[in-house]
Amino acid sequence: MKYTIAKPGDIYLGNISIENVFINEIMPAAPGDFVKIYLFARLYGEIERPLTDLVMARELGVTQDRIKEAWNYWEENGVIRKLYQNSEGELDYTILFLSVKEALYGEGGEEETVPDQVETKGAFGSQAVKDLMKWLEGKFARTLSPQELKEVISWIEDLNMPPEVIMVAVTYSLEKNKTSFKYIGKILEGWSESGLKTTDSVEAHLEENDQRHFRYRRVMKALGFSRNPTESEMKTMDTWFDDMGFNMDKVLEACGETSGIPNPNIKYVNGVLKNWRKEAGEKNIGVNDKKPVSMATLNKYYNYLRNKAEKEADERRKEIYKKIPRIKEIDEEIRKLGADLSKVLILNGADGSGKDLSEKMEELADDRAIILTENNYEIGYTEVHYKCDKCNDTGLTDMGERCSCITERMEEAEEWQEKRKKA
Repeated sequence: MKYTIAKPGDIYLGNISIENVFINEIMPAAPGDFVKIYLFARLYGEIERPLTDLVMARELGVTQDRIKEAWNYWEENGVIRKLYQNSEGELDYTILFLSVKEALYGEGGEEETVPDQVETKGAFGSQAVKDLMKWLEGKFARTLSPQELKEVISWIEDLNMPPEVIMVAVTYSLEKNKTSFKYIGKILEGWSESGLKTTDSVEAHLEENDQRHFRYRRVMKALGFSRNPTESEMKTMDTWFDDMGFNMDKVLEACGETSGIPNPNIKYVNGVLKNWRKEAGEKNIGVNDKKPVSMATLNKYYNYLRNKAEKEADERRKEIYKKIPRIKEIDEEIRKLGADLSKVLILNGADGSGKDLSEKMEELADDRAIILTENNYEIGYTEVHYKCDKCNDTGLTDMGERCSCITERMEEAEEWQEKRKKA
C-alpha cells in the first residue's frame, strides 16, 4: 500500500521551507533585490518547474544582469552552487540550493547530491569556451596540445570555473613567468576551494594576498605597458614601497610625471621618486605628504579668485541692467551722489553739510533693494562675492595679518596649479 499527500493545484497556495538560519544570519546583510531573486527561484526549485531569467526579471522588476549578480553573491556566501553544463551549444548553469545550516555549521559530512539532469555534457560546443581557446592560443602564441585542451575543459567542467576567471588565472601566472598548465590548474583549484568564482572576487583576493604583484600590474598599467615587468624593474619598484616608504597614490603621481616624455619608463619614475624623497628629507616632512605650494603661487591663486569673483559680479550686473534698467539708473545716481559727498567732506569737513546727500543715497539704496526683491533677486545679487569675506580673497586681514583661510587656499592652489600645467 502507498501513502501520499495531496498537493495544491495552484503553486501559489503551497509552501516552501526556508531555514531560520538563512533569515537570521544571511538575509539581513543581503541586498533586497538579491533576497527577492533567491526566494522567487527557490519556489520554482521546490516545485521543480523551469524558470528563465527573462521571466524572473519581468516578474520581479529587475534586470537579467541583476539576476546574474545575485547568483554570484549567493554563491560567494555558500548558499547556492552553479552547476555548469553545455546546453544547445552554450555554456549554461543550473542553480543548486544548498543547506545553509551545513554551509555555516556543517563539519563536512556526505557530499551534496547533484541531480542527474544537470551533469555537464562537455563544453566544446560553447561559444564562450571557443573564445577562451582562441584567447589562450593567442596568449601562448601556439596551438594547444590535446592534453592542455583536456585540462582547460577540466577547469570548466570539474572546477566550474567561468572562462573569464580562467583568463585572470592565466594572465596572473604569465605575469609570474609561469607557463605550465599544471601551475595554472593549481591556482584555479585553490580559488575554487575558496569559493572564488567571479573576476571581482579573484581580483580582491589577489590584491589582498599578493599585494606585490598587484603593485607591479598597477604601475605597468599606469605607464601604458601591457607586458610583464623585468626582474630588474620589479626590484626597483620594490624599493619604492619597501625602502623609500611611498604609497601607491604617490607612486602613481610620479608615473603621471612621465606624460611629457616620449618613452615612459621605470628608470624615469625612479628618478622622480628619489628627488621627492630628498626634498621631503630637507623639509622634514613625510614622503607621502603633499608638497605645499610657494607663496608666489598662492598669491597668484588669490589674484585669480578676486578676478573671478569680480568678473562674475560684472556679469550679474549686466544681467540686471538688461532686465531691470531702473537698477542701472539708481546705481549711476548713487555713484554721482557719492562723488558729490566726497567733495563736500573734503572741502567742508564733517560739519553736517553732507547729510542731505547721505539720506538721498540711503533712499536710493532702499528703492534698489525693493525693486530687486520684487523681481525675485537677492539684495546683494550684483555685489562681488569673494570666497572669503574676512580678507576679500587677498590673504590678509584689515590688521595686515595672514587670514585664517590660507590653509584651505593652499590646498586649492595646489590643485589649481596642477590643472594649469595640464591645460
